[in-house]
Amino acid sequence: MKLCNNLNYTRSLSPGKAVFYYESKDGQMNPIKCEQTHLRAPKAGFSEAFNSDYSTKNTAPQDLSFSNPQFIEECYVPVGIDEIKIRFSLRIEANSLQPDKCSDIQIREILQAFATKYKENGGYQELGERYAKNLLSGTWLWRNEHNLGTSISIKTTSNQEFNINNAFKLSRKTSAKDKKTISKLGSEIASALSDPDHYYFADITATINVAFCQEIYPSQEFLDTKEKGKPSKVYAKTSLQTGEKTIAFHAQKIGAAIQLIDDWWADDADIPLRVNEFGADHHNVIARRHPSHRNDFYTLIQNADNYCAQLNENSDITDDMHYVMAVLVKGGLFQKSASSKKGK
Repeated sequence: MKLCNNLNYTRSLSPGKAVFYYESKDGQMNPIKCEQTHLRAPKAGFSEAFNSDYSTKNTAPQDLSFSNPQFIEECYVPVGIDEIKIRFSLRIEANSLQPDKCSDIQIREILQAFATKYKENGGYQELGERYAKNLLSGTWLWRNEHNLGTSISIKTTSNQEFNINNAFKLSRKTSAKDKKTISKLGSEIASALSDPDHYYFADITATINVAFCQEIYPSQEFLDTKEKGKPSKVYAKTSLQTGEKTIAFHAQKIGAAIQLIDDWWADDADIPLRVNEFGADHHNVIARRHPSHRNDFYTLIQNADNYCAQLNENSDITDDMHYVMAVLVKGGLFQKSASSKKGK
C-alpha cells in the first residue's frame, strides 16, 4: 500500500488544559500565582570563554566575573499550604477506525479493515492500558512528579472512579491491585477508542503533598521576541471562576505525557518515547525510528494490507502493528508532499 495525496486522521485523545490550585477548608479553589523575579545569573557558558574550535577567547579575568541579569517568572507553593491539586479532563473518540480524509478509496478500505481487525484481535486493550498507566502514574505531572506523595483520582462518564494512592511508585513497580485498576481503566479507554457511538470523558485530579515553599513547574509560554521590561520566561495561566489567574499546563504538554507509550522501537528499548512518526528521542537528540532503520511510520504503514492478512489468520498483533495504530490514534497529516502529487 502506498500513501495517497491526501490522508489525515483526527486525534482520538483530546486533553484540556490542566489547572493548578489549592483548596481552602470550605473546598473553594484558590489560585497558585507566579512571582516576577530579577536575578543575577553567573556567566558560565562555554561560548563566554571559548571559540567553537576550543581555542580560548581574549577575555580578561574580570570579564568572566560579571553576572548576567535576568527577569523571569517563578512559581512556589504558597506559605502554609502543604497540598496542591492539578486537574484536567480528557475526551476520547474513536477516530482511528478510519481516516478523516483520504483521496484513495482503496487505501481507505485497507486502513478501515486494518483497524477493524486490530479491534477484533484486542489491540485497543493494549493501547488503552498503556494510556491508563500514564494517567494513573502521574507521568503528565512532569517535574512536579517529584514530591512528598501523589494520589490520583479519575472519574469517568461510565460512572466509575479509579484511585491510586502512590502514583510515583506505580510508575516503577505495579502491585496486583494496581494492575487490576490499570486493566479496568484500560478497558474503558479501549472501548472509547474503538466504539464510534461511545462518547467518553475522564476527569483527572492529582493531589500532591508538597514541601514548604517548594518550586512548582507549570507550562512555559513560547516567546517569539524578548520585550524590554517584560520577563524572558513566562508561565501559562488560566482563570478560576473568581476571575483570579492561576498557573496551568498546556493541553499539548498533557497530551505528550499520555502518548509516552512507544517502547516498541527496539527489542531492547529502555525508555518509552512519545508516539511520533520518526521516534523522536528529545533526551538523547536522536530519531529512534529513522527511515534508514525501516521502522518509521511511513515505511510501516505501507504494510497495512499485509497486517490485515496476518490478523485474518489470527496471528498475534506485532509491535509494529501496535505502533502504527498508536500513530493513527495520535492523528496527523500523513499524505505525500505536494511535490509528489505533481510528479516532481
